[in-house]
Amino acid sequence: MNAITTITSARLRLTIKLVIVGLACLWGNATLAATLSLSPSTGVYSAGQNFTERVVVNTAGAAINAAEGTLSFKPSEITVVSISKGTTFNLWTSEPSFSNSAGTINFSGGTPTGYTGNGGTVLTITFKAKAAGSPRVNFASGAVLAADGRGTNVLTGMNGGSFTISAPSISPVPETIIEYIPPANTPAAPVVKSTTHSDQSRWYTEKKAVLSWLLSPEVTAVRTLLDERATSVPSKVYDTPIDTITIDALEEGVQYFHIQFKNADGWGKVSHYRLAVDTVAPTKFVVSLEANADLSSPEQKLVITAEDASSEVKRFKVQLDGNEPFEITNVTASSTILLPKLTPGYHTVVVEGFDEAGNSGIDSLSFSILAFDKPQFFDVPTRISEGVIPVFSGVTRSNADVIVILAKLGTDPQETTVRSNEAGEFSFIPEAKLAEGVYELSARAIDQYGAQSEDSDIIRVVVEPPGIIRIGSLLVDVLSVIVPLVVLAVFLIFISLYALKRLRSLKLGVAREAKEAVAILEREFASLTQSVLQHGKTLKAGRKTNRLTKAEQELLDTLSASLVSAKLTIIKEITDVEDIVE
Repeated sequence: MNAITTITSARLRLTIKLVIVGLACLWGNATLAATLSLSPSTGVYSAGQNFTERVVVNTAGAAINAAEGTLSFKPSEITVVSISKGTTFNLWTSEPSFSNSAGTINFSGGTPTGYTGNGGTVLTITFKAKAAGSPRVNFASGAVLAADGRGTNVLTGMNGGSFTISAPSISPVPETIIEYIPPANTPAAPVVKSTTHSDQSRWYTEKKAVLSWLLSPEVTAVRTLLDERATSVPSKVYDTPIDTITIDALEEGVQYFHIQFKNADGWGKVSHYRLAVDTVAPTKFVVSLEANADLSSPEQKLVITAEDASSEVKRFKVQLDGNEPFEITNVTASSTILLPKLTPGYHTVVVEGFDEAGNSGIDSLSFSILAFDKPQFFDVPTRISEGVIPVFSGVTRSNADVIVILAKLGTDPQETTVRSNEAGEFSFIPEAKLAEGVYELSARAIDQYGAQSEDSDIIRVVVEPPGIIRIGSLLVDVLSVIVPLVVLAVFLIFISLYALKRLRSLKLGVAREAKEAVAILEREFASLTQSVLQHGKTLKAGRKTNRLTKAEQELLDTLSASLVSAKLTIIKEITDVEDIVE
């Protein structure tokens, strides 16, 4: 019984262990994680110094069988000297590669047996620090594939590096130049020509170079090399002599093509052909005014700050206020440009800078040139007699040239330049007497440094005839007004008297006609009244009773009353007409 119990307990413990292991495996598969990193991730180096970095993979306990990635860096800060494979992977889908012109490093490798670890070296990179700064090397992309039969990407993080490059503390040791001394009777240095990079002193944007040379019958072999050193000895041998070569992918910067001929006596002198390539525009191009620039001065300098990874920025096109651009060539990349003298007001400058290969950067700048206070005139007469030469005085900055503008209305202005004294006072005397008319006077000043003022206020001056002539002209002007007024007054009096006479005649005529009208009215109404009474008598005589009916009697009475009322009304109206005329 005890044995059975012991066996059962052992089986139970084994079952629990298997469950735990299974859960652990499931949990591990659910949390697969891996990282790609640079090691060391920081460092302090001197400009010109080489330093080595490793690309390492950390699988976090899981098995992987492949990794790939792309690193990026700025070629102006650091460059790759060499790269080598690590021991983590032994199969490579493509050989590790780098491009100093593009600033990239690429790798893609794996292992069929799988790898598990915290610091497997994938790649070893040797960098060269170019200049003082804080360069970074970052992972632009990456992948780590798990050994799970499905190629699951388990990459969860990519950690680049950040470095500090300081300027050399001591002068660098000069590079040892190895001079090749050829044996006697060996070929002379080849004469190299190029159809793509014909001038060795220039920079080009073309990365493909075609070089050629002439072969003499004695040449039995050719040796070449392309590197960054100016005095290297070629190492690549062509046993069958070649007379041309095409280099398809020149890197950014200066490289040298070295060539050497061989004859029966040995290798001859070496030729070194410079190839300078720059395809990238300036990385920085900024235009500004000098610090603490005096904006009241017409002379302004532009400060050009330019940076280029390869060649220098020396040539500039400057466009001022939208006018035709002009070119300036400077010796150094960071320099100043003196602008033409500027007038007060708003100005815009557009500058395009070209490196030695013709790549360009562009920037613009706007600013305003200030004017100093405008000149002021004092004691200026507003009226001057014709024939008098006046004196106009004013004040402005001391020792300034004052341009006085005097213009008669309707004619072109005349400019005269006078100079102010230490107190800033100036005087202007016209060269000749001023003719009759209205003149406008103004001025602007330019000080001894070339700064300009605002234009002064315009003053109007009237030049008129002198004394007696002016009085005579005044009398003529007065009489030319009074005489027409007198004639007009006489005419109005004549018209008034004539109208008055006509009015009196009208009044008499109206009174006479009114009396005649009243007499005729009374006579006619009396005749009508008599006629009505006569008709009443006739009606009575025709009746037996000699009496009218009541209705007939009322009709006769009403008609008589109406005649009387009409007569009175008409007489009243005639009387009103008489009153109006009176």
